[in-house]
Amino acid sequence: MHYSAKRPVVVIALLVLTAISVYVSIINRGHLDEEKETSTIMLRLPNAENVHGNGHQHHINHRRRRLNNLLPSDPASVYTKSTNANANTQKSSNGNTDNAAAAHASSSYNFAVLIISYHKTGHDLQEDLVKLLIDEFPTPIGPNITAKGVKSLVRRRMHTPVHLCSRLYLQPGTVAVQHAPDLFCNAEKLAKILLEEGDHRKNKDSNSNNIQNNKDLGVKIVHLVRNPFSMAVSNYHYHAKKPIPRPEMWITRQNPCQVTYPNGELFADYVLPSLSKRSYEALNINYDSRLILRSEFEAIANDCESLYQTRKGLETANQFEHLMNLDAPDGLRLATAELTIQGDDNGGDMLRMSNNILKLKQAEKIVQNSWMGGRNKEFQVYTLSLDD
Repeated sequence: MHYSAKRPVVVIALLVLTAISVYVSIINRGHLDEEKETSTIMLRLPNAENVHGNGHQHHINHRRRRLNNLLPSDPASVYTKSTNANANTQKSSNGNTDNAAAAHASSSYNFAVLIISYHKTGHDLQEDLVKLLIDEFPTPIGPNITAKGVKSLVRRRMHTPVHLCSRLYLQPGTVAVQHAPDLFCNAEKLAKILLEEGDHRKNKDSNSNNIQNNKDLGVKIVHLVRNPFSMAVSNYHYHAKKPIPRPEMWITRQNPCQVTYPNGELFADYVLPSLSKRSYEALNINYDSRLILRSEFEAIANDCESLYQTRKGLETANQFEHLMNLDAPDGLRLATAELTIQGDDNGGDMLRMSNNILKLKQAEKIVQNSWMGGRNKEFQVYTLSLDD
């Protein structure tokens, strides 16, 4: 059954409140961060859309103060120590400075650092965090950036058929980023992927000597999330304007209502299992009803299809042309549907983010309470909301 295009308020409420229920119940109730002072980095961004606008230096300074939650050393002392260390190691026998040696110095930092983001949850902020970590905690005290730089380790929104999770192969002593990972495997498997698979060195970083670092203390994850309501509105305003940013040209090619991966697998089959439960015992979360049903997912897909290429003059139009020509309520419905249920290319991040919030916290609990903790490895998740 298709939702009528005459019911925008009902449909928008369905799209947004489904993900908001996950976000509010988990984050605002404090289940994600039992000790807010020590397990969450708080970045105050009053205008998240204008990261580089007025007050940017104020936010940079604030982030620097909060970086102590991620790396345990004082930035000033680290800078002094690393400067003296680099001054000694960069001198060659003829007295010249070896800049290459300094750039590829081995890190003595024994954690892998991973920063995760999604569409409209802080891409610029993700890059800023990496740069701040490198600037404030230079090697050998802080982590090296991987050969990927500020680009994702692996292809976003994809997983292997066997493991159902993005395979990242994290390395101790490095900071890496990943945009929109698929974390659909069970929580124990996810913990092993993030803690153990880096030991195989399959993602060996050619720009560092980190494989010489035999002490692996675990992983620290900065998870950039956003209130789904502001995420949906920001997404619509960002895409319903000219010119199209160069990285966003996908909006002229993809079908916003396609709910399958390129291989034909249904996105719903992966994201719904963790979001269609009434309780999560390990996290002490209980709901009166399921967060989202398959019928509700299908209703969103049906509403998307009722809007896409069905209006006069838009029969062959792409998603961008729809957003430019539909009235605001219908444009918001279409853009939010793509952000929620689209499984082929650049969509689905609203439910993907909600799924990953749960999976990462479950994995953290497993490490704390199971044999993995006996290996003296830590699994720490720092949840950063752009709305704080």
